[in-house]
This record gives sequence, C-alpha cells and structure tokens, in this order.
Amino acid sequence: MKQFPEHLRPDNIKKLVDANYNRLKCYLRRDLYEHIISHSESDYFSLDEFNQRVNNMDTTKKLVEEVILELKELGWNCQLSFGGTGLFVYGKEKPKECWDGDTLS
Repeated sequence: MKQFPEHLRPDNIKKLVDANYNRLKCYLRRDLYEHIISHSESDYFSLDEFNQRVNNMDTTKKLVEEVILELKELGWNCQLSFGGTGLFVYGKEKPKECWDGDTLS
C-alpha cells in the first residue's frame, strides 16, 4: 500500500467495521482456497488458526457459515469437526477423520 485510502476517515468509522468484516471474509476465502488446492480432503482447515487473525470466535463462526454456503453452491460438502474447530471440505466421500454432529453453535 503506497498510501492510505481516501475513505479511511473518522467520519466513516461505521463503514470501516463493515469493510473489516468483508476483508476478513476475503482472507477466509483465500485461506480455504489455498487449503483445498494444497491439502488432501482428509486434512481439516483449522478455524482456531484462522481465528488468530480475527480474534473473535463469534465473528469467525459467522464468516464460516457464510462461506460454507458458497462452497456448497460450488458442489463441495462441508463438515465441522473437533468441537467446531476444524472444517473438512470434501467432494463425495466424507473423510474418516471427520466426526459427525459438530456445529458452529
């Protein structure tokens, strides 16, 4: 970044909160994309690790819920596991490492 964007002003503080949320969603999409193309379906995506960037598990859960819907529209299956801290993204067959019944709640 060569300079700060023009919209970074105190009178836009409420819009900046939304901008941050959207930025975090972009990071989540990017991180999941990189995970999907570089890992096996039996490897889970760590929500704990992603939450280190967000620093708010409720926000992380909300982001994940939204992104899961996008992945499902693309034909992926998604399953939370390990107490809601791991996300498996897979094609047809659920990985044996994936436990049923975990939710974001």
